[in-house]
Amino acid sequence: PSSGALAAERFPPGLRPRPPAARPPARQRAMLRRGIRRVLPGRDRWHALQEYALGETNQEEFRLLRARDSAVSSVVAAHGAAPKTIDWAAWEGKISNKETLQCLKDFHAQQTALLDAVLKEDHVGAVKEQKAGWELFDDAVSSCEKSVEKSQTILRNGARALWISFQNPPVSLLSQSEWLDADQYWQAFVEKHHFYHNHIASAVEDPESKEYDAKQKADLIKRWETFDGRGTTRQNNKLLYQRPSYEYYDVYRGPLIEHMIFYLTKTGGDARMFPETMPTQWFAEIYDLRFKVYNVLQRRKRLEHEASLSREMHHDFHPHDLEHDGEAHFSKLIAKETAITETTVGRLMGSYIFFSDDYIPVQTGTAFYK
Repeated sequence: PSSGALAAERFPPGLRPRPPAARPPARQRAMLRRGIRRVLPGRDRWHALQEYALGETNQEEFRLLRARDSAVSSVVAAHGAAPKTIDWAAWEGKISNKETLQCLKDFHAQQTALLDAVLKEDHVGAVKEQKAGWELFDDAVSSCEKSVEKSQTILRNGARALWISFQNPPVSLLSQSEWLDADQYWQAFVEKHHFYHNHIASAVEDPESKEYDAKQKADLIKRWETFDGRGTTRQNNKLLYQRPSYEYYDVYRGPLIEHMIFYLTKTGGDARMFPETMPTQWFAEIYDLRFKVYNVLQRRKRLEHEASLSREMHHDFHPHDLEHDGEAHFSKLIAKETAITETTVGRLMGSYIFFSDDYIPVQTGTAFYK
């Protein structure tokens, strides 16, 4: 509808002004506000809002509100007589502070005069006398019409999107060879959510839901615990090269024993001073010794294997089942070597020949004279 039709709907007959002479801006704004107040619905019509109260609770609250409003209206109507004037002479005898009394009296007189002047104004006549200044209202109506047009455009586009989304086939029927090549929206949707993977039950799962995220997190923690075996949920060092050395040794106990034995033998120090990362030369020496030991063990195993023609054969210093009995076997082997070393050191210390590099140790008088 045009701006004239909208103005005709908003203003009663006779209040639609004609455009003659211009007035000061302040006067125009005042007349416009008074006209709007004139055509707005009265405050006593709020009872019609009860139609929008849904539910028994809301209707009961609205009923109680109307009952209280009726009680207040009846009290106001019962005392509809003109208010009594203030007896300032009586108050002058009761209030000792005359300055405060005079301030109250002046304020009351000022407010009374102001309200009386407002009530004496002819608002209907002022609206009828308004002849110009409606350009602002027409511009506002035009702006509202443009906003309504944009809203309708957005509504139509949303309806089209919903219709296209409803007419598309289900996610379980996605195919690269048919409509997906021409539909860029669904193609991006598929690429975003990895529907080509067969681990997603696309018919019942929503990749954007919180349940799916919780499932993925639980699956990740399960695989992490299966790999790690320590019941931890830390995921900031999933790869071995991202782990600190103490976690690496916690997962792989074999390298810990091997590196610890090499460190104690190499330095003669304490296990409490075991370095977090050994020097590169030490690792190279460990690998060199390991390959030399494996070379000897493999040659001995080959000779015994070919001589006995047995079905299976294990290396020396290794258990029959390395995967299950390896830890217990090497624990016993280390305990045995420790006992032998302690016995040897005790015998050397008992003969006073332990750490005697500057002298030639002997145990008998005959050996001394020789």
